[in-house]
Amino acid sequence: MNDGSKLEKHVQRVYSFLLNMKDEGIVVGQDVQLVDKFGRSHQVDVFFQFEKAGITHKVAIECKDHGRPIDNGQVAKFYGKLNHAGNIQKVMVSRLGYQQLAKDLAKDNDVLLLTIDDLPRINELLAERLQTVALPDETTVGEPFWTIMELSNGKNNGSFFAHPNPSSGQLNMLLFYSKQHAERAFSEGQLDKGKWGIRGMPQYVFKAFLLQLELFESRNYSAAILMRPPGTPENVPFISVPASRADLIKEYYEGELPSIMNGI
Repeated sequence: MNDGSKLEKHVQRVYSFLLNMKDEGIVVGQDVQLVDKFGRSHQVDVFFQFEKAGITHKVAIECKDHGRPIDNGQVAKFYGKLNHAGNIQKVMVSRLGYQQLAKDLAKDNDVLLLTIDDLPRINELLAERLQTVALPDETTVGEPFWTIMELSNGKNNGSFFAHPNPSSGQLNMLLFYSKQHAERAFSEGQLDKGKWGIRGMPQYVFKAFLLQLELFESRNYSAAILMRPPGTPENVPFISVPASRADLIKEYYEGELPSIMNGI
């Protein structure tokens, strides 16, 4: 079993990046002490809070880097120490998953169980509770790109559409220079409007895309820019230009973007 500090730092970094897409200043702390209503202090691996619509949201995360799936005793211990610490969303992150009894106990006590593989989809997993502000809607304008994103119950859940490259079969996360091109690709692909939506990508959304792309590139995904020259007939296929994360940052992203793969 590792001491867990490496995993804690990774989780702290991922949450910090994903929750500050518009530089909201949300501080994500590592190794934080929380005091319950009896004045007792309890250590949590990662903690953050923010206000939205006048409501304070608090999230405590326990990181487990054990050599086996987490059992129900570990879940009970985590839930128990924060039981009197107020309205705090409890989250566990385990590198190797959870035993079935642990999953059952977590469900009964409103503890969200995640693994390392879940982290790129954090906006979807916490959308209803955290209501993060990094998700574009249909009114958002691309700076400079547009893309296709997944919808859950009519709302953007933070996941990007990926399409197999016709030559290599590699899954490509798609970017478009115009909304019209995105709409044309959407129509030609016969995508379900209830499941997918076209979204503009201002810089804070582009940042979210690049953060996820770093993780997905390690899993053999890639990005591609689809375009048609002005005046091209509609029956002419798109030109697909491969675009690495490094090139997208260099040519289109305004600002610095640290790596979230360091330390994994």
